[in-house]
Amino acid sequence: MKFIHTAMMKSESSGILNQMYGESISARDIGADYKVKIFTEDTSIASKYSEILEVYRPKKKNKISRWIEFRKAYFNWLESQQDEVDCFVLRHSLYDPLQLSFLKRVKKPVYLVHHTKEIEELKTSGLKGKILSIVETVAGNQSIQRCTGVVGVTNELIEYEKQRINDPDKKSILYSNGIFFEKNEIIDHRKPDTLEMLFVASYFYEWHGLDLLIESVQKSRHQNILIHLVGKISATDQLAIQNDPRFICHGHLNSEAIAKIAQSCVIALGSFALYRKNAKEGSTLKVREYLSLGLPVYSGHVDTFPDNFKFYKFGELRIDDIINYANEMMAYPKEFIRDSSENYISKLILLEKFIKELEYLNEPD
Repeated sequence: MKFIHTAMMKSESSGILNQMYGESISARDIGADYKVKIFTEDTSIASKYSEILEVYRPKKKNKISRWIEFRKAYFNWLESQQDEVDCFVLRHSLYDPLQLSFLKRVKKPVYLVHHTKEIEELKTSGLKGKILSIVETVAGNQSIQRCTGVVGVTNELIEYEKQRINDPDKKSILYSNGIFFEKNEIIDHRKPDTLEMLFVASYFYEWHGLDLLIESVQKSRHQNILIHLVGKISATDQLAIQNDPRFICHGHLNSEAIAKIAQSCVIALGSFALYRKNAKEGSTLKVREYLSLGLPVYSGHVDTFPDNFKFYKFGELRIDDIINYANEMMAYPKEFIRDSSENYISKLILLEKFIKELEYLNEPD
């Protein structure tokens, strides 16, 4: 079968760009007929990504008119592709009646990909978000009803989309996030007398639970721990840890600098307060990047890993439990941890599995 996976991106989003670029390269590596395209009006994106970009510059000046023109162009372009493909995989377009119109016209199967609880997330964005959440409830629900099936990065999201349309039997596929998997040498500088841990975020939002971690650490007497915080921290959290030598704030770092810090770390930390955005499960790139560095992960949310996968630990935020897990993980070589994670985090492996599931769901009855 021939597939095309597309997303709209008004301006550059590094997360979407890198995920879809990685997927395009993985598709080529496994020899799949699986095209990846990002429809965008941003002409400043690095030429490295040109092969996956479809650039369209709206002519209208008015903001609403540009919004409509851009989406019309996207769905008209998609419709022009249907003789070339057997199945569409589309990143769900929020509060978009034009997506629904496309789904009514298109003659090929369409799967909508979901990365978040759309309605709940919109409701947290003030009055405008609440209004858009109403539009999403109407247009989005009808799009989900109309599409062939839903794709979610977690099982929780799949169930959420099914509940939105009250259809537990809707076709669905779990397609968790993945990364490029490279087997480079991992330098191991762990020290048993000081348990170093890594906690990374571009910005530590409330759902990362940094405040809860700080509270737990400061209530304890453990002095043989060192927590490396990479990313921007709120003024409140910065103030709370300024006199605590167990925390080191690094600010923003590139991947090479993070990898260097990871050499001395025993474990890494996931998010601890996803409940603050009404979620229990996650499939973050950060966790997969930790594992690729040979770092087991202690986290406060469920991920897509099997229950018997020992290098991802879902647990309560108690510093004693985190330390116990770190001590247990000292027994495993970092390269063994990384290699044991490959099946669950490699974009290439996950894409190959996803394509097989798409083909299976689209076999003639």
